[in-house]
Amino acid sequence: MRNFVIGGAILLGLFIILPFFNIDSSLLFVVLSEWITKFVLSWIALYWLIRGVKALENKLNNSY
Repeated sequence: MRNFVIGGAILLGLFIILPFFNIDSSLLFVVLSEWITKFVLSWIALYWLIRGVKALENKLNNSY
């Protein structure tokens, strides 16, 4: 929970600071969504694929 609060505070700080440097804050959403879909979602999909394969292996091994 602590990590989410720290991450939220950092994002809020960026939204406040970026306009002072003439950088559009909505660009942050584009970059974050691209990063999440490219890296985080692929790792989550890989994790569940591995769990599914392990569950299938256990099911096949226990059926004998």
